[in-house]
Amino acid sequence: MNRHSQQGLTTIGWIVVIAIFGSIVLTGFKILPMYMEYFQVKSVMDSVVEDTSLDPKSRKDLWTAINKRLYINSVRDLKKEDFTFSRKDGVTTITADYEVRKPYIAELFIGANFTYSVEINR
Repeated sequence: MNRHSQQGLTTIGWIVVIAIFGSIVLTGFKILPMYMEYFQVKSVMDSVVEDTSLDPKSRKDLWTAINKRLYINSVRDLKKEDFTFSRKDGVTTITADYEVRKPYIAELFIGANFTYSVEINR
């Protein structure tokens, strides 16, 4: 056997591998809550579409219903300005368009822009 054959990673190699793995895990922990919140917003908007007791012509009723459902789902960062309501030819369109920024490392942040629309045909 050759005594000088490669035996594996050096200490510095292991530190680099652990640092890369750690940054991937940290990124996942920062991104996952943003997407969980987005899926809750989608669920809220879909439930508003299915609620036949709401008047689709009333922006106030639609916003009140959305806001109550967001509060129940612990989504507190979205404001009325993040939603647009439009009505054309008997179809009401509700669009959520918002940006999320979370601190990452030092002065860096991770951000995402989410947009989702639903239509009410009543």
